[in-house]
Amino acid sequence: MKAKINALLIKAIDLLYKDNDFSIEIVKTKSEMHGDWSSNIAMIVAKKKKENPKELAQKIIKLIPSEDWLEKVEIAGPGFLNFFLTKQGNLNYLKNLLKDKKSYFPFEESNKKNILIEYVSSNPTGPLHIGHGRGAAFGSALSNLLRKCGNKVTEEYYVNDQGLQTKILAESVHKKYLEKFDLDTSEIDDTNFYKGEYIDELALKIKTQKKDLYLKIENESNFINYIVEEMMKDIKATLENFQVKFDSFYLESFLYDASKTKKTKVNEVLEDLKSEYSFNEAGALWFRSTKFGDDKDRVLIRSDNQETYFLSDIAYHKDKFLRGYDELINIWGSDHHGYLPRVKASLKALKLSPESLKTIFIQFVSLIRKGKKTSMSTRSGEFITLNQLINEVGVNAARFFYLAKKSDQALEFDMDLAISQDKNNPVYYIQYAYARICSLEKELKKREMTFDLDEGINNLEKLKNKSELEIISFLEAYKSIIEQCYKNYEVHPICFYLRDLASKFHSYYNSETIISDDQISRNAKFALLIGIKRTIKSGMELLDIETPEKM
Repeated sequence: MKAKINALLIKAIDLLYKDNDFSIEIVKTKSEMHGDWSSNIAMIVAKKKKENPKELAQKIIKLIPSEDWLEKVEIAGPGFLNFFLTKQGNLNYLKNLLKDKKSYFPFEESNKKNILIEYVSSNPTGPLHIGHGRGAAFGSALSNLLRKCGNKVTEEYYVNDQGLQTKILAESVHKKYLEKFDLDTSEIDDTNFYKGEYIDELALKIKTQKKDLYLKIENESNFINYIVEEMMKDIKATLENFQVKFDSFYLESFLYDASKTKKTKVNEVLEDLKSEYSFNEAGALWFRSTKFGDDKDRVLIRSDNQETYFLSDIAYHKDKFLRGYDELINIWGSDHHGYLPRVKASLKALKLSPESLKTIFIQFVSLIRKGKKTSMSTRSGEFITLNQLINEVGVNAARFFYLAKKSDQALEFDMDLAISQDKNNPVYYIQYAYARICSLEKELKKREMTFDLDEGINNLEKLKNKSELEIISFLEAYKSIIEQCYKNYEVHPICFYLRDLASKFHSYYNSETIISDDQISRNAKFALLIGIKRTIKSGMELLDIETPEKM
């Protein structure tokens, strides 16, 4: 219906001004007093044409022809146009939904893209913790949405398997490994070492599998690679358990590999930036990032001849562009906010398009248990792992709670609420709505009553009470929600919508007799339930959350 209203408004404006260069906003209204749909077009055009918005709204209404699906159009407030649909008009969406017997999704991108989305990319120096879980849930759900809308999506994890942090990790594990053989490690300075049970567990695993093989390390690089591989096994297992499936794990070391080419990808970048965009100072090599709007120049190679992570990131982003994607998406932790200007500066220097790169920041997560926050420190090993969270609240609750708040807002994860089984827990409430509908379908068969979907569709007009009409109208709002999420690269509105839809269903269930002897009325009501069920299923599939048929 939104598309039909849009077409009417475009035609009216064209008749008035021969001008269609306007951004028309059409939204579902929140109150039936304001009709079914509302548009701010009169105010937008009036501002540009320097006219009175209410008077312009009246002109637009006079140019809107009679339609069998449109009951009336009213002016509200400073010039909003509110569209009231006929009952038949309100039923069109639900009927189309029910007639689609193969699959159902309300929106498809006409300009389909090939998208690379990189997320999580946690350093393999420890298990994934609850902070990483938020980025993992968001990245996978956004990928589902982008893919479901018709795009080709590649999900990638960038593995930092080079540099000082992996060296410190290996040394941390090796010290614990030596202690398993009762060897004296008192002379080893472990001030900056990683702590935590996972270090001890990995050391024990190595002793069990490799015996005394690594008491003396002949090749430090091989040992570091071995430790990183072991850490990545744990990370991959956690991600799989969390319903997150990557298409690619891109190793940082690949950027330094010259086995297949004459130059490494890092060296290619250094040549690209040579002379014009880089300079030597105090024994270090710098990138002139201030030339492209950054607040200061950045080090590429330190005075000790060690490459910086920034240099690797430039090479990695260049490689992303060269792989031929239409759009690149980075999902980063909020602590990387200051990192973006230098990355965009490097893209400009390499004559790549920063506009093709979209970066979404994920805010921090704090765990709330019995009303109190849990403090965390990665280096000291004092943190809650994602596995621990999953074991306590389950995958479904963990994913929903991560996704139910806008990604750029700090999240307080309420553990007590996540494990509760009542209407205050939104994921339980939504799943219970789905299970209740399944239970009603089973009860129908138990009573040996048939359900004729076609007859139900043909008699939807017989649904007349307020709650039924409200649900019918609300089902169509799902399409607008999906369009909004796709446009804004967000998923939390889906969570809010599903919670509200579940609430409307539960109220309907508690107030109405759905299984009655009146076959026509019963089929119409069950057709409505099927529409609710399919919509919940669609939304929960995007979030990768189960919809159990029995609870």
